Amino acid sequence: MNLPNILTISRLLFPFIVILTYLLNLNTNIQSLIVLFFFILLSFTDYLDGVIARKLNLISNFGKVFDPISDKVLTSTSLLFILSYEDKLLIPSMLIIAREFIVSGNREYMLSINGRSIPVIFLSKLKTTFQFLSIILFLANNLILNYTNVSIFNFAYICIWITTILTIYTGIQYSYHTFTSKKKKGNK
Repeated sequence: MNLPNILTISRLLFPFIVILTYLLNLNTNIQSLIVLFFFILLSFTDYLDGVIARKLNLISNFGKVFDPISDKVLTSTSLLFILSYEDKLLIPSMLIIAREFIVSGNREYMLSINGRSIPVIFLSKLKTTFQFLSIILFLANNLILNYTNVSIFNFAYICIWITTILTIYTGIQYSYHTFTSKKKKGNK
């Protein structure tokens, strides 16, 4: 177990933080503040674990498998939390979460038939950036609204739909790559 893997595991624990804030029956603003704080902190660990792993040559099979899974747990948990008070996110959240399962399946399938996973494409990194941004904006919206009477909901909503479009497009790309790789392998 090394530092990048510990940082990856920390993101897997995020649902328990959200559940705890819910079980404590805290005010919605305090819940959002706690979830926002941990989401930002754990989002930073996503960047940090990759940098550390590459710089110190600590790349591991555990990290290759669980890093993308921990990111999906972090974002899916956040979307579900936001859905608990903002139902306008239902459709984009369902599309984003469904895509995450499909891409994970594609990665596992490619790993099983080729011995390696699908490489991450640039648009997926852009999707992740918009996804993190929109989640932060949604989590911060009520806090900002309460203290400044300014709503950033519309901006967050635009960001989540950009995320959704990128999500669908990259999901199709990954699925196409998986299908064509299988077809090429089957023809050999």
